Amino acid sequence: MRTLRVSVMPVQQAIFPDVKTLTYVLLNANRMTLLEIMTGAEAMSIRELSRRLNRDFKAVHTDVQALLNAGVLDKKGAKIIFSYDEIHFDFVTGKAA
Repeated sequence: MRTLRVSVMPVQQAIFPDVKTLTYVLLNANRMTLLEIMTGAEAMSIRELSRRLNRDFKAVHTDVQALLNAGVLDKKGAKIIFSYDEIHFDFVTGKAA
């Protein structure tokens, strides 16, 4: 089983330097649903993904680009793939975080 581990750490070491950035890029409902649809699925086009999600192509394209830039999704030719079976989040919120 492949697990994507997402942690909040100092900016020099991280894709997500704080919980706010993590939330904006990854933890919104549409992107989490997108990752759920892609978990265990073969590589697919953005058009196919938007059809499965029943969402506008342009909106799905924007979400895919954000997830590609964050290193969460990968490209396989002209298609995209989520190469993990699960996501593990490791962060703390509060005034000290």
